[in-house]
Amino acid sequence: MDEHLYDDLIGDMRSISITVDGIKGTEKCFVRKAGMKYLVELHAIVNGKITVEEGHFLAHKLQEKIQDKLPEIAHMTIHIEPD
Repeated sequence: MDEHLYDDLIGDMRSISITVDGIKGTEKCFVRKAGMKYLVELHAIVNGKITVEEGHFLAHKLQEKIQDKLPEIAHMTIHIEPD
């Protein structure tokens, strides 16, 4: 059963996300705890006119920045959403 317990962590990820060039914001964010680490699914909003390759690059850039600032996140799946 999933629980919604990680508002502070989600807030931190949302704040970090908007500092990444090309990321306009975030939508859904799901966090699950696995041992002492977290597993995250995050929907990032980007310009709807960019290419798939550019969206893929932005997702990796966002993941790297969040995991650098929040090392307790073990794994992230980022979905790119057009604005």
